[in-house]
Amino acid sequence: MPSALKIRHIDFQFPDDMPWNWNPGNPAWGNAGLFFCLTAPGFERYFIKAIRQAMPQIKNPSIAEEADLFCKQEGQHSRHHQAHIAMLTKRYPDLKQVMTEIMQSYDELYEQESQDFHLAYAAVVEATFSPLTKFVVDNRHHLFKESDTRMASFLMWHLMEEYEHRSSALNIYNDVVGSYWYRLRMAPRVIKHLMSVIQLIEKRCNACVPAQDMGAPMNMNDQSFLKTIPLTSKLGMVWDLACTLLPFHNPDHAASSPWIKQWFADEAAGADMTTYYS
Repeated sequence: MPSALKIRHIDFQFPDDMPWNWNPGNPAWGNAGLFFCLTAPGFERYFIKAIRQAMPQIKNPSIAEEADLFCKQEGQHSRHHQAHIAMLTKRYPDLKQVMTEIMQSYDELYEQESQDFHLAYAAVVEATFSPLTKFVVDNRHHLFKESDTRMASFLMWHLMEEYEHRSSALNIYNDVVGSYWYRLRMAPRVIKHLMSVIQLIEKRCNACVPAQDMGAPMNMNDQSFLKTIPLTSKLGMVWDLACTLLPFHNPDHAASSPWIKQWFADEAAGADMTTYYS
């Protein structure tokens, strides 16, 4: 695993032949990936704006450097997701309004809440990606059955970098705000806002994307993609997610897997990560 965050310039392409239903072998998981893709530009812009504003208050120089790299990685994520969404919007023009509403939701949140809340939001959300990444990697053959390799590789890249900067948002929060109890108290409000964004996506996308293109309707409560996952893996993920809210949780101690380590090694060696997921 790399010791510092790396800014990667991977040439992901989103040609017109990439379908909405990119994972016909597991369309419920395909929709879960689309929920993530459509939400990402909004919360990533929100995180970057909040952290850039907080940069002068970061006391530890190494955390300030980490914060800068974190923002640059998030900027790369947002740029690629916007390219993917732009391709989909050509096919489904009403998707543009969906994205406008998501951005407005985060802009309003930024205006209404304090800097401490913004940093807590980032810390709460970013902490979940470490257990989620390991869960996806460990069960990738169940989840990405018959998927479009380009889309699967794109999502895996994003998850790998989320795993790489798994401690960054919490480090920034602890340096600037430092209150565990405030972060814990804000967690339900963070989750409530994120769920409202996902509900918006579900409602709007089911209206603007033809049913025959979807594979399965967008449904945030559809957990059918979990039916082939071993129970121990599901319980392990739930436990690991709960642990992210414990007072002494350290994301750097999160469990890894050989595949995660291999992804970073192969990327560093120059492998084509645009078709790398299995």
